[in-house]
Amino acid sequence: MKKWPLLILLLASPAVAQDASLVEGFAEGFTFHSLFATGHRVEADGSVVYANNDSHNSHLSAVRQGAAPCVFISTSLNLNEGATGTPVVMLEDTYDLRGASFEADPKHQFAPPGGVYLIMKGPKIQCHITTAGSDGKLQRTSQCEDRFEATIEKTMLPAFKTTSARLKSLCKWK
Repeated sequence: MKKWPLLILLLASPAVAQDASLVEGFAEGFTFHSLFATGHRVEADGSVVYANNDSHNSHLSAVRQGAAPCVFISTSLNLNEGATGTPVVMLEDTYDLRGASFEADPKHQFAPPGGVYLIMKGPKIQCHITTAGSDGKLQRTSQCEDRFEATIEKTMLPAFKTTSARLKSLCKWK
């Protein structure tokens, strides 16, 4: 049996699934999708999908790993059926956590009770793309920041702490 067909098959095969536990930990510890979702599932590729559907709003979010282990992409689609103005909003955030400085302060003035206030700095640490509009009039904006700040709620803290510990060495945080 020749080795080439097997090698070609391996090279043409889809990439191995992402580290689902790292992606899920990032999604539940660093983003707010889990707080607003009525459920979530982990896909075969390791991405984590959150869903919420109530009488006025349908929301679907997916968090997946980017091209590098310390890059995460969060995509959200909001169908605001009960709202006027912008019934469709699509958000895509790319978080590049490689070499970032990291500070989680439970005593910061904006820290929620039992949680922490997160400040991370790094080149283009968060790039945010928004597409929104109605009646065929969609508008797209894009902006990258060198600073990412967020409140980490008490319910998010266990996933945040576990994932932060893993990401600290993986991403070479300062």
